[in-house]
Amino acid sequence: MRDTEKRRGVLFDLDGVISDTQDMHSEVESEFLRSLNIHIHPDEITARFAGVGDKEMFTIVLAEHGISRSIEEMSTEKWKMMSLRVKKDGIKPIPYALELIESLYDSNFVLAIASGSPRIFIEQVIQALSLDKYFAAYVSAQEVARGKPAPDVFLEAAKRACIDVHNCVIIEDGLSGMQAAFNAKIPCIGLVKDKSKSYPTTLLVNSLNEVTVELILQWQKEQNCGITSCVT
Repeated sequence: MRDTEKRRGVLFDLDGVISDTQDMHSEVESEFLRSLNIHIHPDEITARFAGVGDKEMFTIVLAEHGISRSIEEMSTEKWKMMSLRVKKDGIKPIPYALELIESLYDSNFVLAIASGSPRIFIEQVIQALSLDKYFAAYVSAQEVARGKPAPDVFLEAAKRACIDVHNCVIIEDGLSGMQAAFNAKIPCIGLVKDKSKSYPTTLLVNSLNEVTVELILQWQKEQNCGITSCVT
């Protein structure tokens, strides 16, 4: 069936953009790595690996420290620790994330999630924040050949949501995710703490309350994002 509706889309990163779970990730990963005598501060983990899947991150870290260990076992252990942390602290939204998602949805944007977290965790966050109705698709880095900074997870999310890549915008907080957006040739809004630093994106915000439907529409126009119909 041909969908004749013109579909504008927004692809969201999850941890640090929708849910406040990026710090949780980095703190758990730092604690776990200490058990292997690898000492990396949570802030460094966030700066280097926010949005990066477990396989890519652990492969890099083990290579840097000359350690050989099963990546699968490491990932399993990390997620046991994450499960305990989530049960303890719960999942909370990033400020203004829920309001932005609702306003985009009400303005007929098609929304999707592209995350480095496993799909089961994406679904856990979606359920915890009651967001299921808003998203047409969500994709984990585990479901594609390459995680961020490769573009695969964003391209797959756009494909599943039936959004033309020339007609969507990405919202990311991680450097690797911004690079993935750049590699996908999709305009990216970077949610960052310090706008004075250099990021591979042309639009930076300190808070999601700076992101509005009107801003995205105008920015899409400036970025020469075309509008196309989609075949399903």
